[in-house]
Amino acid sequence: MELYPGAPTETRANLLPKLAIKPWIPPKPRPLMFVNAIVVDPASGNLLTGRQTVKVEGGRIISVSPTSDAENFGDDCTVVDLNGLFICPGLIDCHVHVTAVPGVKTMGDLTRLSEQEVHLRTTYTLKEMLLRGFTAVRDTGGASKVIANAIEEGLLLGPRLFQCGKALSQTGGHGDFTPALSGGPEPGCCGGHSKLFARVADGVPAVLSAVRGELKAGADFIKIMVGGGVASETDAIETVQYTAEEIKAITTTCRQMGGKMSTAHAYTVEAIRHAIDNGVLGIEHGNLIDEDTAKLCQRHIPYPHVILLRDHGPPAI
Repeated sequence: MELYPGAPTETRANLLPKLAIKPWIPPKPRPLMFVNAIVVDPASGNLLTGRQTVKVEGGRIISVSPTSDAENFGDDCTVVDLNGLFICPGLIDCHVHVTAVPGVKTMGDLTRLSEQEVHLRTTYTLKEMLLRGFTAVRDTGGASKVIANAIEEGLLLGPRLFQCGKALSQTGGHGDFTPALSGGPEPGCCGGHSKLFARVADGVPAVLSAVRGELKAGADFIKIMVGGGVASETDAIETVQYTAEEIKAITTTCRQMGGKMSTAHAYTVEAIRHAIDNGVLGIEHGNLIDEDTAKLCQRHIPYPHVILLRDHGPPAI
């Protein structure tokens, strides 16, 4: 095969590996040594005594030790003298929507953007998250394995991304952003536009297809809209969404397909209990929870939302 006039002819076997190279993947970085740092210990909230040296290799903190003037780091690492600046491990945000991009006033306005606009704006959102100190985020509706892989390979600048694909919503639920008078998505549509953070599925057969589709596409976990919200037009916050049969179909499929974790959008006591009773393993938000339901979460929910942890402590299991 002639690549250009005068170029040497290459066999197909020799050419294909070269075409398969991803030139955007950065080379393995040298170890980093941050010296003379004031280290914030997130476990205690205190500062470590004295100036510290933090070694980072492969994106991981390898060691933290007091800085020594006689320390010899060798030639195989990059030394950064912080000269008394503060340093701490990267922040983690456990509930984001990277495709809920800026430049619109409401989530409904997002539907008037093209998919290309949303995807381009997502690159801005991811970069800004990283620059604010977040090195890992958990997207609870909207991101995809494609975006996560692009970050991992260095094609996009952003934090490490854990994602559920699209959240699952009933018609008229918290994830249905079709116009109120339209009656919902067109028949046969089980997700619609990927620029939004949810897909609509009604009935056991449809939710089975939806959850299997998200897991096939590489979702790290599954999110279900089990109650109303504040950003959606057609569902009051006190509504309880999806039937017990629909939720059980989703949570059973998660267990069968590799033990994937499931979590539920739920604010009220009734919605939270509805999720727990039908096998959901996590609760998002939970702002209107009461003491008895919080104790129920401690017994049955291994992955509570940070609000529950703040107000009621870690789970007992």
